[in-house]
Amino acid sequence: MTYDGHGGGAGWGGYQPEQKRGISGPMTALIALLTVLVLALLGAVAYLFLRPGGPSGDGQAQGVAASSSSTTAAQPSQSPVTETAFTTPPQRETVTVTREAPAPRPNPSAGYPSGADYSGWLDNRQARCNAGDPATMIGRTTQASFSICINPDNGRYYYRGSAGGSGVEVDDPVVAGGTATVANNGVVYSISPAGMVIYEDGAVISSQSMVSFWAD
Repeated sequence: MTYDGHGGGAGWGGYQPEQKRGISGPMTALIALLTVLVLALLGAVAYLFLRPGGPSGDGQAQGVAASSSSTTAAQPSQSPVTETAFTTPPQRETVTVTREAPAPRPNPSAGYPSGADYSGWLDNRQARCNAGDPATMIGRTTQASFSICINPDNGRYYYRGSAGGSGVEVDDPVVAGGTATVANNGVVYSISPAGMVIYEDGAVISSQSMVSFWAD
């Protein structure tokens, strides 16, 4: 049988093999997306295992934070502190008063007249110095007894004497060399170891011999 190549059906000379189909574009994109997701997941897992503290690091940190919060909350509130203010009283002013030391008491055995001591006559207070004051002259005449004394506060002399039961005290007699002159309202007593002469208006009104006499 002879074939001319144009008969019914396909002749041998007209056969063409079927071409293979390639991967479409959408499929390629899907595969690439899946690959990226898988790589991201693997990276996240590796980060959890490789970071300091391992996978439980966040849990420990949260536990420490929670413990710290609990400790802070559990601390009791402090009681209020009461402070007391003390006021310092003002300092007192100290005033120092300086006084001269009293004159030393003479030696009791310094030759005082009998019945007298360092302050004058013991039996006649009108002719004796004030308590504790020393005498610088002690005498007794035929009519009178007297003592001339020293005020230790100011060093001034004063005269104390008595006659006939009457006493007199006169300030600031003049004392010098075992003698004394006492002026009392126009009357002057002139005293020496020999006796006492009393003047009034320049005239002698009394002259008395000394019975006992002592002067320092």
